[in-house]
Amino acid sequence: MSTRLFLSRWGWWFFLLAALTTAVFLRFYQLGDLPPGLYGDEAYNGLDALRVLDGETPLFFSSNNGREPAYIYLTAVSIALLGNTPLAVRLSAAVVGALTVLPVFALATTWFGRRTGLLAAWLWAATLWPMHLSRIGLRAILLLPLLALAFWLGTLAWRQQKAWLWVAAGVAYGLGFYTYLPIRFTPLLLVVLAVLIWWRGEAKRLWPGALWFGLSTAVVLTPWLLLWFQQPDLILGRSGQVSILNPAINGGNLPLALLENSGRALGMFLWQGDDILRHNPALRPVFDWLMIVPFLWGLFLLGRQWRRLTAVTTLLWVLVMLGPTILAEDTPH
Repeated sequence: MSTRLFLSRWGWWFFLLAALTTAVFLRFYQLGDLPPGLYGDEAYNGLDALRVLDGETPLFFSSNNGREPAYIYLTAVSIALLGNTPLAVRLSAAVVGALTVLPVFALATTWFGRRTGLLAAWLWAATLWPMHLSRIGLRAILLLPLLALAFWLGTLAWRQQKAWLWVAAGVAYGLGFYTYLPIRFTPLLLVVLAVLIWWRGEAKRLWPGALWFGLSTAVVLTPWLLLWFQQPDLILGRSGQVSILNPAINGGNLPLALLENSGRALGMFLWQGDDILRHNPALRPVFDWLMIVPFLWGLFLLGRQWRRLTAVTTLLWVLVMLGPTILAEDTPH
């Protein structure tokens, strides 16, 4: 049987379903017991979820250095269903982590074809970092699916020029600001992408779609922006505490701190990763020896396709989203 025949329409869906099934198994197997106990940040999420169940509805949670609300509200739902257990605190992360296979597949397929989409889906389903972050009750797991969904919908909107797709992309993007702090770097990515589109002579295709995108994003973000203007210290406090821009952290030598953190951030891919056991075992790099060659080959292919908007956007995405890591203490983190 030829590869073309085997990988027919149903063949692709079979492999996607297999990736989703694998993701579900790896995330739900003994979820309440592994890792054992609750990490402090997980416990804080559970306690704040109990506040929600008692009737409180904050837009931003000030305890534990401040946190965006989305994961805590999801945790409140799972605690209401399962009771005060570690499983309830982690359930939302596992569900979201497993379902993220779908927007990852959709985005990668739309940008680079179904083979790449399936590869991306399997990498998300079975590699260590996505799996591990899906098994601890922390908010970071919510960021990628909404970003992937926003970029997928935005790509469809760009290609089909349909207003409702631009609006849907803006809604998904706006919701991302209620998940995890690093999304605040993504406006830079959008600005650079818009400049690139203008430089390519395609700026007319952004109108009026970009307006619909901006308006829908603004509507979703309005409550968050109002809180930001009213209590900026509440929203910005966490970033000030952990950023190397803080003289107490950079030791009065910001250029050196930036240089050192940039080196560590770039080195995490192939050399030495996070040293916090909650995130990563034994300084393991992002890509082990089995994945180093595919990673470098992928970078090479993206470089060769530098005229393709999707290839450039992928590289820009990686560079911009290294920003939170470079600016944070304890890099790579």
